Amino acid sequence: MMRWIWVAALALAAGDATAQPYLGSELGFTLVPNLRLVATDNDWGTRCDLLINPNRLETGTECDTPPPPTEWTNDSGSGQGIAAGLAAGYRFGRFRAEVEYRYRATSHNDFAPTQIGDVVTAQKADQELERAVGGGGDFTMHGLFTNLAVDLGAARQPLNTYVGVGAGVQRVAIDYLSLWKRNPDPARIATFEDAALRAKLAGTTTLGAAGLDDTMFSVQILGGVDYRVADGLTIGNRIRYATGLGAFLSEPREWDQLRSHDSSVGRGSRILYTVETRDTSALTVILILRYDL
Repeated sequence: MMRWIWVAALALAAGDATAQPYLGSELGFTLVPNLRLVATDNDWGTRCDLLINPNRLETGTECDTPPPPTEWTNDSGSGQGIAAGLAAGYRFGRFRAEVEYRYRATSHNDFAPTQIGDVVTAQKADQELERAVGGGGDFTMHGLFTNLAVDLGAARQPLNTYVGVGAGVQRVAIDYLSLWKRNPDPARIATFEDAALRAKLAGTTTLGAAGLDDTMFSVQILGGVDYRVADGLTIGNRIRYATGLGAFLSEPREWDQLRSHDSSVGRGSRILYTVETRDTSALTVILILRYDL
Protein backbone atom coordinates (compact mmCIF):
# COMPACT_ATOMS: atom_id res chain seq x y z
CA MET A 1 0.00 0.00 0.00
CA MET A 2 2.89 2.39 0.70
CA ARG A 3 4.02 1.97 -2.92
CA TRP A 4 0.62 3.00 -4.28
CA ILE A 5 0.52 6.08 -2.06
CA TRP A 6 3.89 7.15 -3.44
CA VAL A 7 2.72 6.46 -7.02
CA ALA A 8 -0.31 8.69 -6.40
CA ALA A 9 1.90 11.41 -4.92
CA LEU A 10 4.26 11.35 -7.91
CA ALA A 11 1.33 11.50 -10.29
CA LEU A 12 0.00 14.56 -8.48
CA ALA A 13 3.41 16.21 -8.55
CA ALA A 14 3.73 15.60 -12.28
CA GLY A 15 0.38 17.30 -12.88
CA ASP A 16 0.84 20.28 -10.56
CA ALA A 17 3.70 22.71 -10.97
CA THR A 18 2.71 24.62 -7.81
CA ALA A 19 3.41 21.89 -5.28
CA GLN A 20 3.84 23.47 -1.82
CA PRO A 21 6.24 21.79 0.64
CA TYR A 22 5.42 21.86 4.35
CA LEU A 23 6.57 20.65 7.75
CA GLY A 24 4.25 19.59 10.56
CA SER A 25 4.20 18.45 14.17
CA GLU A 26 1.53 16.78 16.27
CA LEU A 27 0.81 16.10 19.93
CA GLY A 28 -2.20 14.45 21.54
CA PHE A 29 -3.58 11.45 23.38
CA THR A 30 -4.37 7.90 22.35
CA LEU A 31 -6.79 5.20 23.46
CA VAL A 32 -6.13 1.49 23.00
CA PRO A 33 -8.53 -1.45 23.52
CA ASN A 34 -8.13 -4.43 25.84
CA LEU A 35 -4.83 -6.20 25.33
CA ARG A 36 -5.10 -10.00 25.03
CA LEU A 37 -1.71 -11.71 25.23
CA VAL A 38 -1.39 -15.37 24.23
CA ALA A 39 1.79 -17.12 25.35
CA THR A 40 3.26 -20.58 24.79
CA ASP A 41 6.35 -22.41 25.99
CA ASN A 42 8.08 -25.77 25.54
CA ASP A 43 8.17 -26.69 29.23
CA TRP A 44 8.01 -30.30 30.36
CA GLY A 45 5.61 -31.49 33.02
CA THR A 46 6.84 -30.97 36.60
CA ARG A 47 7.39 -34.68 37.17
CA CYS A 48 9.71 -34.68 34.15
CA ASP A 49 11.80 -31.80 35.52
CA LEU A 50 15.11 -33.49 36.35
CA LEU A 51 16.20 -30.53 38.48
CA ILE A 52 13.19 -31.12 40.74
CA ASN A 53 12.90 -34.89 40.31
CA PRO A 54 16.39 -36.21 39.37
CA ASN A 55 15.51 -39.80 40.28
CA ARG A 56 12.42 -39.77 38.01
CA LEU A 57 10.09 -40.85 40.79
CA GLU A 58 6.39 -41.27 40.02
CA THR A 59 6.92 -40.79 36.27
CA GLY A 60 5.52 -42.73 33.38
CA THR A 61 5.60 -42.57 29.61
CA GLU A 62 4.81 -38.82 29.66
CA CYS A 63 8.53 -38.16 30.15
CA ASP A 64 9.69 -40.25 27.18
CA THR A 65 9.07 -37.63 24.48
CA PRO A 66 8.89 -33.83 24.44
CA PRO A 67 5.37 -32.61 25.26
CA PRO A 68 3.23 -30.35 23.04
CA PRO A 69 3.45 -26.60 23.76
CA THR A 70 1.61 -25.24 26.79
CA GLU A 71 -0.60 -22.20 26.10
CA TRP A 72 -1.98 -19.56 28.45
CA THR A 73 -3.58 -16.13 28.03
CA ASN A 74 -3.88 -12.88 29.99
CA ASP A 75 -6.38 -10.10 29.32
CA SER A 76 -5.08 -6.67 30.30
CA GLY A 77 -7.57 -3.83 30.34
CA SER A 78 -7.76 -0.90 27.94
CA GLY A 79 -5.11 1.81 28.15
CA GLN A 80 -4.47 5.42 27.36
CA GLY A 81 -1.40 7.54 26.80
CA ILE A 82 0.32 10.13 24.65
CA ALA A 83 1.03 10.45 20.93
CA ALA A 84 3.47 12.69 19.08
CA GLY A 85 4.88 12.97 15.60
CA LEU A 86 6.64 14.91 12.86
CA ALA A 87 5.71 15.12 9.18
CA ALA A 88 7.13 16.46 5.93
CA GLY A 89 5.15 16.62 2.74
CA TYR A 90 3.78 18.43 -0.28
CA ARG A 91 0.42 19.97 -1.04
CA PHE A 92 -0.89 19.59 -4.60
CA GLY A 93 -4.02 21.69 -4.79
CA ARG A 94 -6.58 19.80 -2.68
CA PHE A 95 -4.26 16.82 -2.15
CA ARG A 96 -1.44 16.24 0.32
CA ALA A 97 1.21 13.54 0.41
CA GLU A 98 3.49 13.25 3.41
CA VAL A 99 5.99 11.10 5.25
CA GLU A 100 5.30 10.93 8.96
CA TYR A 101 7.20 9.72 12.00
CA ARG A 102 4.86 8.70 14.85
CA TYR A 103 5.37 7.80 18.48
CA ARG A 104 2.82 6.65 21.01
CA ALA A 105 3.07 5.30 24.53
CA THR A 106 0.26 3.78 26.56
CA SER A 107 0.06 2.03 29.88
CA HIS A 108 -2.06 -1.01 30.74
CA ASN A 109 -0.43 -2.30 33.98
CA ASP A 110 -3.44 -4.52 34.51
CA PHE A 111 -2.07 -7.94 35.46
CA ALA A 112 -4.98 -10.34 35.23
CA PRO A 113 -5.46 -13.98 36.31
CA THR A 114 -3.86 -16.41 33.91
CA GLN A 115 -6.20 -18.51 31.78
CA ILE A 116 -4.56 -21.88 31.19
CA GLY A 117 -5.11 -23.77 27.96
CA ASP A 118 -4.33 -27.43 28.64
CA VAL A 119 -6.42 -29.57 30.98
CA VAL A 120 -3.58 -31.00 33.06
CA THR A 121 -2.10 -27.61 33.93
CA ALA A 122 -5.55 -26.17 34.59
CA GLN A 123 -6.29 -28.94 37.08
CA LYS A 124 -2.93 -28.34 38.74
CA ALA A 125 -3.78 -24.64 39.05
CA ASP A 126 -6.92 -25.52 40.99
CA GLN A 127 -4.97 -27.86 43.26
CA GLU A 128 -1.67 -26.18 44.06
CA LEU A 129 -1.00 -22.82 42.41
CA GLU A 130 -1.36 -20.03 44.94
CA ARG A 131 -1.12 -17.32 42.28
CA ALA A 132 -1.00 -17.17 38.47
CA VAL A 133 -1.16 -13.68 36.96
CA GLY A 134 0.28 -11.85 34.00
CA GLY A 135 -0.28 -9.36 31.21
CA GLY A 136 1.08 -6.23 29.61
CA GLY A 137 2.39 -3.07 31.22
CA ASP A 138 3.77 -0.21 29.14
CA PHE A 139 3.16 -0.32 25.37
CA THR A 140 5.24 1.84 23.01
CA MET A 141 5.31 2.27 19.25
CA HIS A 142 7.70 4.02 16.84
CA GLY A 143 6.38 4.17 13.29
CA LEU A 144 7.20 5.56 9.86
CA PHE A 145 4.18 6.14 7.60
CA THR A 146 3.30 7.53 4.19
CA ASN A 147 -0.05 9.34 4.09
CA LEU A 148 -2.27 10.66 1.30
CA ALA A 149 -5.07 13.11 2.20
CA VAL A 150 -7.67 15.10 0.27
CA ASP A 151 -9.39 18.34 1.33
CA LEU A 152 -13.17 18.17 1.29
CA GLY A 153 -13.91 21.91 1.36
CA ALA A 154 -13.37 24.63 -1.20
CA ALA A 155 -9.79 25.40 -2.10
CA ARG A 156 -7.92 28.13 -0.19
CA GLN A 157 -10.57 28.52 2.48
CA PRO A 158 -9.29 29.26 6.01
CA LEU A 159 -11.36 26.40 7.52
CA ASN A 160 -11.19 23.01 5.85
CA THR A 161 -11.88 19.35 6.54
CA TYR A 162 -10.02 16.39 5.06
CA VAL A 163 -9.80 12.59 5.04
CA GLY A 164 -6.88 10.34 4.25
CA VAL A 165 -5.22 6.95 4.41
CA GLY A 166 -1.73 5.80 5.26
CA ALA A 167 0.51 2.77 5.47
CA GLY A 168 3.83 2.11 7.10
CA VAL A 169 5.99 0.07 9.39
CA GLN A 170 6.07 0.27 13.17
CA ARG A 171 8.25 -1.09 15.95
CA VAL A 172 6.07 -2.21 18.84
CA ALA A 173 7.36 -2.93 22.37
CA ILE A 174 5.39 -4.43 25.28
CA ASP A 175 6.52 -4.82 28.89
CA TYR A 176 5.39 -8.36 29.75
CA LEU A 177 4.95 -10.19 33.06
CA SER A 178 3.99 -13.78 33.80
CA LEU A 179 4.10 -15.04 37.39
CA TRP A 180 3.23 -18.53 38.67
CA LYS A 181 3.62 -19.27 42.40
CA ARG A 182 2.93 -22.57 44.13
CA ASN A 183 1.45 -22.87 47.57
CA PRO A 184 4.11 -22.91 50.30
CA ASP A 185 2.21 -25.69 52.13
CA PRO A 186 3.54 -29.08 50.91
CA ALA A 187 0.20 -30.68 51.76
CA ARG A 188 -1.42 -28.60 49.00
CA ILE A 189 0.99 -29.87 46.32
CA ALA A 190 -0.77 -32.50 44.21
CA THR A 191 2.01 -33.23 41.72
CA PHE A 192 3.83 -35.78 43.88
CA GLU A 193 2.88 -38.26 46.56
CA ASP A 194 6.45 -38.36 47.89
CA ALA A 195 6.70 -35.97 50.87
CA ALA A 196 10.26 -34.88 50.06
CA LEU A 197 9.34 -33.94 46.51
CA ARG A 198 6.24 -32.08 47.73
CA ALA A 199 8.42 -30.05 50.09
CA LYS A 200 10.94 -29.36 47.33
CA LEU A 201 8.25 -28.03 45.02
CA ALA A 202 6.24 -26.06 47.60
CA GLY A 203 6.56 -22.29 47.30
CA THR A 204 8.50 -22.34 44.02
CA THR A 205 7.90 -19.64 41.42
CA THR A 206 8.04 -19.37 37.65
CA LEU A 207 8.67 -15.80 36.52
CA GLY A 208 9.03 -14.12 33.16
CA ALA A 209 9.46 -10.33 33.07
CA ALA A 210 10.76 -8.85 29.85
CA GLY A 211 10.43 -6.11 27.27
CA LEU A 212 9.16 -7.82 24.13
CA ASP A 213 9.23 -6.23 20.67
CA ASP A 214 8.35 -6.88 17.05
CA THR A 215 8.26 -5.02 13.74
CA MET A 216 4.88 -4.87 11.99
CA PHE A 217 3.26 -3.39 8.93
CA SER A 218 0.34 -1.10 9.71
CA VAL A 219 -2.42 0.87 8.00
CA GLN A 220 -4.38 3.88 9.19
CA ILE A 221 -7.34 6.05 8.28
CA LEU A 222 -7.45 9.67 9.33
CA GLY A 223 -9.57 12.76 9.20
CA GLY A 224 -9.43 16.23 10.59
CA VAL A 225 -10.14 19.93 10.54
CA ASP A 226 -7.56 22.56 9.59
CA TYR A 227 -7.65 26.29 10.25
CA ARG A 228 -5.22 28.66 8.54
CA VAL A 229 -4.31 31.27 11.15
CA ALA A 230 -1.78 33.12 8.98
CA ASP A 231 -0.07 32.83 5.64
CA GLY A 232 1.81 29.56 5.72
CA LEU A 233 0.69 28.60 9.27
CA THR A 234 -2.11 26.10 9.96
CA ILE A 235 -3.41 24.53 13.15
CA GLY A 236 -5.95 21.75 13.39
CA ASN A 237 -7.23 18.58 14.98
CA ARG A 238 -6.75 15.11 13.56
CA ILE A 239 -8.37 11.80 14.48
CA ARG A 240 -6.52 8.66 13.46
CA TYR A 241 -7.35 4.96 13.71
CA ALA A 242 -4.38 2.68 13.10
CA THR A 243 -4.03 -1.08 13.28
CA GLY A 244 -1.26 -3.56 12.61
CA LEU A 245 -1.44 -6.08 9.78
CA GLY A 246 -0.98 -9.56 11.24
CA ALA A 247 0.07 -10.34 14.77
CA PHE A 248 2.73 -9.10 17.16
CA LEU A 249 4.99 -12.08 17.90
CA SER A 250 7.94 -11.85 20.26
CA GLU A 251 11.25 -13.64 19.94
CA PRO A 252 11.57 -16.68 22.26
CA ARG A 253 12.69 -15.73 25.77
CA GLU A 254 14.04 -17.74 28.69
CA TRP A 255 12.20 -17.68 32.01
CA ASP A 256 13.84 -15.59 34.73
CA GLN A 257 12.92 -18.44 37.06
CA LEU A 258 11.38 -21.81 36.27
CA ARG A 259 10.09 -23.49 39.45
CA SER A 260 12.70 -21.36 41.27
CA HIS A 261 15.61 -22.71 39.21
CA ASP A 262 17.22 -21.96 35.84
CA SER A 263 15.16 -21.96 32.61
CA SER A 264 15.89 -25.62 32.01
CA VAL A 265 14.64 -29.03 33.10
CA GLY A 266 18.05 -30.77 32.95
CA ARG A 267 17.42 -32.33 29.53
CA GLY A 268 19.95 -30.40 27.47
CA SER A 269 17.65 -27.73 26.01
CA ARG A 270 16.43 -24.38 27.24
CA ILE A 271 12.82 -23.69 28.15
CA LEU A 272 11.59 -20.73 26.10
CA TYR A 273 8.33 -18.82 25.89
CA THR A 274 6.85 -16.57 23.19
CA VAL A 275 4.04 -14.01 23.39
CA GLU A 276 1.57 -13.07 20.64
CA THR A 277 -1.23 -10.54 20.27
CA ARG A 278 -3.38 -9.05 17.52
CA ASP A 279 -4.52 -6.17 19.74
CA THR A 280 -2.26 -3.40 18.41
CA SER A 281 -4.91 -0.95 17.20
CA ALA A 282 -5.27 2.57 18.60
CA LEU A 283 -7.50 5.61 18.29
CA THR A 284 -5.58 8.87 18.50
CA VAL A 285 -6.75 12.49 18.80
CA ILE A 286 -4.03 15.05 18.17
CA LEU A 287 -3.34 18.75 17.70
CA ILE A 288 -1.62 19.57 14.39
CA LEU A 289 0.72 22.48 13.70
CA ARG A 290 1.80 22.82 10.05
CA TYR A 291 4.09 25.37 8.41
CA ASP A 292 4.37 25.92 4.63
CA LEU A 293 7.93 26.35 3.46
